[in-house]
Amino acid sequence: MPKDSESHWQLGQSQQFMHLYFSDDYLKQVALKVFDIDPRMLQLPELTFTNEVATEALFRHCMVNSDWENNGNHLAIEQVTNTIIVSMLQNMGIKKINAPVIGGLSPRAIALVCDYMHAHFHRQIYLAELAGLAQLSEYHFCRMFKQSMAQTPQTYLLEIRIEQVKLRILSRQQSIADIALQCGFSNQSHMGRYFKKQVGISPTQYRQLKAG
Repeated sequence: MPKDSESHWQLGQSQQFMHLYFSDDYLKQVALKVFDIDPRMLQLPELTFTNEVATEALFRHCMVNSDWENNGNHLAIEQVTNTIIVSMLQNMGIKKINAPVIGGLSPRAIALVCDYMHAHFHRQIYLAELAGLAQLSEYHFCRMFKQSMAQTPQTYLLEIRIEQVKLRILSRQQSIADIALQCGFSNQSHMGRYFKKQVGISPTQYRQLKAG
């Protein structure tokens, strides 16, 4: 259902619904990560009602009986949710817009900036550094980065840091506090706040879950 749409229902018998909400930016990020489609080139048909047998099956077998309040199920539910989104994109027939792409960073600039963030995630990275790599003002760099990556530079950097935290947690060779400092966070509390917001559980719970 397109953004800001309204619907009114009059039901004569029992009905079952699944509501899956996601932002346009998140949809574009999935398309970029899974299908390597430039977010500026993504176009989906607007379908108010559709019958998706595969999507319904994923929901019925993987999500309908899940305990949404149990933190231990959070990662599994997130994985199934993303699988549903990918399946939806495939079944709806993702299309690339043939018109010239307007705005955003060049492929070379994107590669340069992203590689730089991957190489220096462990320390504070200033916006001026990234803008300088792209040879743009900070204001224009932020706008064009989001057009190309469907997220802000800060959000992209945070994702890199959280992924690095996950890798180090699994090694079980370092304390959570040491991992936080190694991954560019000011302290364990700072890291834990962002980790839980993005992953759904605390770093300690994540370690326990993976250990089990």
